Amino acid sequence: MAGKIVVKFYGLLRRQVHAPVLEIASDELNILQLLQLAKDKTGQNFLSELLDPEKKLLTGTIILVNGENIRLKQNLETLVRGGDSIDLFSPAGGG
Repeated sequence: MAGKIVVKFYGLLRRQVHAPVLEIASDELNILQLLQLAKDKTGQNFLSELLDPEKKLLTGTIILVNGENIRLKQNLETLVRGGDSIDLFSPAGGG
């Protein structure tokens, strides 16, 4: 049974997706896959606020998994599971 991954949007991203929090049911996936699912679920293409055309993190993008920056882990290949909390900050935004 899949758990829920909680995705929290901050700053300008929150305005763009019109929601502060999104829940995605999944057992395990990487951050890039999670971002794609979040984009599909919200119906908003916010990925250009976080990623360059080659699907790499823009300078200044902050993505936290349970409070830990993915740049200190495996970047977009960082695995997340049900029960995890993900915080998304675009380069131009804060809380």
